[in-house]
Amino acid sequence: MMKKQSAKFYTAATAAAFLLAIFSTSLSAQVVVNPKVGANFSGVESQLGDITAEARVGWNAGVDFRIGEKALFFQPGLHFYNYTARLVDQVARPDDISFQEETTIQSLKAPVNIGLRLTGDNGLLGIHVKGGVMPSYIIGVNEKPGYGFDKSDLNTFTWGANVGVGVDVLFLTLDANYEIGLDDFFAQAAGANNMLTISMGLKF
Repeated sequence: MMKKQSAKFYTAATAAAFLLAIFSTSLSAQVVVNPKVGANFSGVESQLGDITAEARVGWNAGVDFRIGEKALFFQPGLHFYNYTARLVDQVARPDDISFQEETTIQSLKAPVNIGLRLTGDNGLLGIHVKGGVMPSYIIGVNEKPGYGFDKSDLNTFTWGANVGVGVDVLFLTLDANYEIGLDDFFAQAAGANNMLTISMGLKF
């Protein structure tokens, strides 16, 4: 299963690179490099045996590329996501208290977006909207002693659909992106991870 999921991720990454090459060659356009950092907020909760796992807030860092100088542009990217998961042990105990712990999950996301400029891109203020797909690959889980929760409890590779809006002020950028999970986040439980990301960055 893991080999199959890895193959799907590499296939998606290869396809994104191929599309990037096509757009770069055919458009002969400017490329805006946009490194950014931000915070993300997840909305998924599932029951894994005696443990309830709930993804919560985290941070992210990465880079996007805006390719094309017309109203429409191509925007691929690569981002590292680190987000918190709250684990609640609901096993009945003599004092009837649920114990909880927090862990972190790391993933790589490679968004592939098409954007539309609503205003110019080189003035004081620029506004754009975007939408596309978001392949994600889980690279690690910080395991906690006493909790049977590790990387095998998560689907290694998942897809999401995303929409977003961005605002540029001179060389500064602010982006809000909402990802709708298209696959189950957990390997043995239903529930997609819908995520809101707010990021700030620079453009060159």
